[in-house]
Amino acid sequence: MPETRYAEHFPLKERVVVRLDSARRSRWISARYLVGADGANSRVARDLKLDLNQEWLVGVEDVFEAIPLDGPPRLHCFLDPKLAPGYLAWAANDGDETHIGVAGYASRFDPLKSLEEFRFSLGEILDMGSAKHIERRGGRIPVGGVLRNIASSRGLLIGDAAGAVSPLTAGGLDPCMRLSTLAANVIAAYLETGDIEKLNAYSGQLFRARFTSRLWMRRVISSIKRPELLEMACAVTRLPVLSYLSWHVFFGRGSFPDIDLGYKMECAVGEGLT
Repeated sequence: MPETRYAEHFPLKERVVVRLDSARRSRWISARYLVGADGANSRVARDLKLDLNQEWLVGVEDVFEAIPLDGPPRLHCFLDPKLAPGYLAWAANDGDETHIGVAGYASRFDPLKSLEEFRFSLGEILDMGSAKHIERRGGRIPVGGVLRNIASSRGLLIGDAAGAVSPLTAGGLDPCMRLSTLAANVIAAYLETGDIEKLNAYSGQLFRARFTSRLWMRRVISSIKRPELLEMACAVTRLPVLSYLSWHVFFGRGSFPDIDLGYKMECAVGEGLT
């Protein structure tokens, strides 16, 4: 159902009844379990009385066509505490589209002004002469780590709603996919057995220890407000002692832990849980 958003829900016996709103009408749907995948500012989390994201970045990017690419697809990242305080600015060209964006703490910069300034600074890297603007995107990026309380007897959270984003790099695709796989198995086990203890495996507490170093490094990055200090930090990470650690944090395998439940629910088509 495109252009439809979650509005509210209420419990009814062993089920939940969910109201979905679109521009033309509202509809009510009965379900056995509710999954909140509605972003960093999740209304599902609020209504389920689960934890809410308290720390996030604000990002905005413009998408262009017809920017020539000389060589393979590439991603340029720029650290600037004025243009992108607490995060970075980027220019990604895959040969078809080019994404130019900035993100940072909303209280410390004007995202649109920074984006415009950054775009005009890319003259030596990108040929914008024939560029065709397609769209502008933006939103919140949670960086407080996986939330502790993300499941209840009526529903659970995945993706940005659960804070499943790397606190350091703000990468969310890999954590979202891994957490969603765990959620699918936990939900199936819970609905199959009716045992609420099955939901204990879906707790943010199990993940937060894995992100202790990233949360600490997030605090450090958020405190850097002078370009000179940022340049110094980058220089230090190039030292042999720290270069491997830097590579592991930003590019290493296992950005999000897998949880072994000791079982895996598999439902045949036509016999699944609805």
